[in-house]
Amino acid sequence: LRRSASERWARARTPWSHYDGLVRATDSTRPFLQSQRLGARPYSVSALQNYAYCPYRFLLSALYHLTPLEEPEPLDRMDPLTKGRLFHEVLAEFFRALQQRAIPISPTSTPAVLAVVDETLTRVADDYAELLVPAVERVWQDEIASIRTDLHIWARELTQSTAWEPWLFEFGFGLADAPGRDPKSRREPVKIDGRFILRGAIDLIERRRDTNILRVTDHKTSKNRSARGSVLGHGQQLQPVLYSLAVEAATGYTVESARFSYCTTAGGFTEH
Repeated sequence: LRRSASERWARARTPWSHYDGLVRATDSTRPFLQSQRLGARPYSVSALQNYAYCPYRFLLSALYHLTPLEEPEPLDRMDPLTKGRLFHEVLAEFFRALQQRAIPISPTSTPAVLAVVDETLTRVADDYAELLVPAVERVWQDEIASIRTDLHIWARELTQSTAWEPWLFEFGFGLADAPGRDPKSRREPVKIDGRFILRGAIDLIERRRDTNILRVTDHKTSKNRSARGSVLGHGQQLQPVLYSLAVEAATGYTVESARFSYCTTAGGFTEH
């Protein structure tokens, strides 16, 4: 802090080669670095997306296991993490219920689909309320009503798209068993490109009707900040690509496409 501006400028202009001894792998650091290579241990898809976008963020989260500081939310809203987790659980349970009851996704089945949405949200929200004991009951009820509205809009749009049928929900690979995970999940991680080991969970895998052609969907409850026309978004949108490769490795089927599906008013019910 006490350095003069000229000293800081001189340091900033110093070639990286001058600091080579500070960043070169040594006998003491090399074994750890070797154990962290992409082919030596499984990484989550989100970790690799962090690496593509910001290697330093990857270092802090995946290797040092640091997480952002959680800041308390005001009492007039549900915190985004809880809301996102609840929303994802509702979607997985909703698709599972449709499959178990053999309810088709079509325009004529819209009333039945909406009934399953309502039933699933009520059940999951009640479980969350019992666990979390919301500080302000009215705020909780308002947030659930908002989620219900979003789910109704999203479900109505879903019934208009009949080319794809839901197949796997919360499909995990390389993860320990957890409640809500798809029964077809695999405990072993998958290897892509013959060398990179991945673990993770995918919100939804669909099949094109009467084929084994797949589509991978990652549901988002946030705003759609994707740049129009971009694919990887400088690494910020790497997840669908890696999920596609992982699904192909795990199932042996071809993934035709992958997408982010923004299924709330905040995201405009758009996809990328």
